[in-house]
Amino acid sequence: MPIPNFDRALLIDLPMPIRSARLVIREPRPGDGAAMHEGKTESWESLWRWLPWASERGTLADDELYTRQSHIEFLQRTKLVMYVFEASSGRFVGCSGLHDINWREGLMEIGYWIRDSASGQGYATEVTRALVRYCFEALHAHKVSISHHEGNIASQRVIKKSGFVLEGIERRCQRVPSEDRLLDSHFYSLFDAEGVKNDVVQWGELDNGLA
Repeated sequence: MPIPNFDRALLIDLPMPIRSARLVIREPRPGDGAAMHEGKTESWESLWRWLPWASERGTLADDELYTRQSHIEFLQRTKLVMYVFEASSGRFVGCSGLHDINWREGLMEIGYWIRDSASGQGYATEVTRALVRYCFEALHAHKVSISHHEGNIASQRVIKKSGFVLEGIERRCQRVPSEDRLLDSHFYSLFDAEGVKNDVVQWGELDNGLA
């Protein structure tokens, strides 16, 4: 099935939620801002360290506004922000999704962050591998990319565990709030989901209250 042209992107089906072994991954919805704000506030120092957008903490209202804007962008198929929840408890775990999407060519990039209290449990790898499956099998992508800044060893481990192959390094290309210099970015890609075929991943309606 070919990727539809961007001018017909609204016709693309995005089956939600995505379910992995321990997680439910879905589009942001009005009212999710409070859960996201709690996770973001708890993890602010980590986010400030590595993510270019984390220059201002923002308020609860700001995060609800972001959630609603992301909900609209998801419906418009322009950017697919997704919130991540523990399947067993419903607790907000982090934020992930797809950006820099080229529907015509089937190109997209994965991004993510995991709240501090859920780090070290393999959630970042589980989310990333689930989205790899989703991109290639549900969205029929041709290429999926991911990146990390120099020094972010934790993200580098997640990327390698997910099977991505290094394509190149762009020197001094982006600034993060914690640094007063431009950092190198390391870019990786995949062209199929063969390396994650055995992962437990499903998408579509669920009956656990998070669907």
